[in-house]
Amino acid sequence: MTTHRSSSRSGTYSVVMVLTLPALMGVGAVAVDLSYQKVVWAELEAAADISATAGAQYLDGTVEGVDRAIAGAIRAAARNTAAGQPVLIQAQDIRTGYWDLTTGDFVEATDPALIDALQVTAWRGDVTASFAAVAFQDKETEATGDSLARNPAPEPAGAVSCYIPLAVPLCIFDKYDRDELVDVQLVLNPAGVDNVGWGRVAESPNASWIKDQIADCKHDGVARVGDDVGLQNGEVISAVQEVKEAIRTSTTTWDAEAWGPQPERWSQSALTASQYGQTWEGPLLVFDGGPEYCEGMGGGFNGVEELVGFAWAVVYDVKTAGGAADKNIRVKLDLMAEQEIGLGGGGLVDAGVDYDEPTHLIR
Repeated sequence: MTTHRSSSRSGTYSVVMVLTLPALMGVGAVAVDLSYQKVVWAELEAAADISATAGAQYLDGTVEGVDRAIAGAIRAAARNTAAGQPVLIQAQDIRTGYWDLTTGDFVEATDPALIDALQVTAWRGDVTASFAAVAFQDKETEATGDSLARNPAPEPAGAVSCYIPLAVPLCIFDKYDRDELVDVQLVLNPAGVDNVGWGRVAESPNASWIKDQIADCKHDGVARVGDDVGLQNGEVISAVQEVKEAIRTSTTTWDAEAWGPQPERWSQSALTASQYGQTWEGPLLVFDGGPEYCEGMGGGFNGVEELVGFAWAVVYDVKTAGGAADKNIRVKLDLMAEQEIGLGGGGLVDAGVDYDEPTHLIR
């Protein structure tokens, strides 16, 4: 009886093994292939990271920049391998857009002026499933890697070799946000809130120097953050005349797409109707004179203050006739990051007064 039971149990175990062996093999095969798939996924993820960061560095607000970014991302991906093969991505695997700092979301966009980020998907649908192929006749599986990289506004310039002899207080950047600064009309005098003044590094900006600096923005040499800035808020008739000539002979014009419609020309503008629309542009000085420059009647724009940065100035109208308060200029500030106005940390060409990180992964 005992021998009979043992034989029966052995037969039962054999049957169970025969029935469960494929399933056990399948589970083992899936485990092995999943591990391999994770390896390939990591390779694709790394390739996507490299691809996105390599491409994003070319984004500069232009159509050409977007084209270079996509081409650069494709090239960078191909220099990497996954599952032993080059990672080949196509243009449709790359999404362009911008990173919304308010919501923390990637927003797809096709307007080059808005694009500051790339999202890259590196995909392989032919990852060989060696063991699962035996168990389930499933010879291939998929693996995907995604990455998002952004090329935001570069860090602010630490020095410039060319600057127009104008200065604005730092407090104005706290008073207005970026969009509002586009619409603010800064005037030269009389002294008060929302003013711009003549500025010169280390010395007082007298009439003859202002004229020379307007004619050649490199006349006074390099301006560096931390320098003293001499301020002056008077009309300086000869300098205002020089501003008129700078606008009249300039090759830059009002960018309605970026800034909206140009404000109406002053009734006593020194510019003719045909000249109105031309602009005189360049980096101006940003000084820290405390909050009084943005409160009450504003600072006097006299004396000496500390240079803390630079901003892009667009001078678009000028009056040269009338009393002292009438001889004036109108200026707007443009914080567009692509303005290459000077040198910052690490010898990079930078612009603006707002700090942001260099090209980096977001995921």
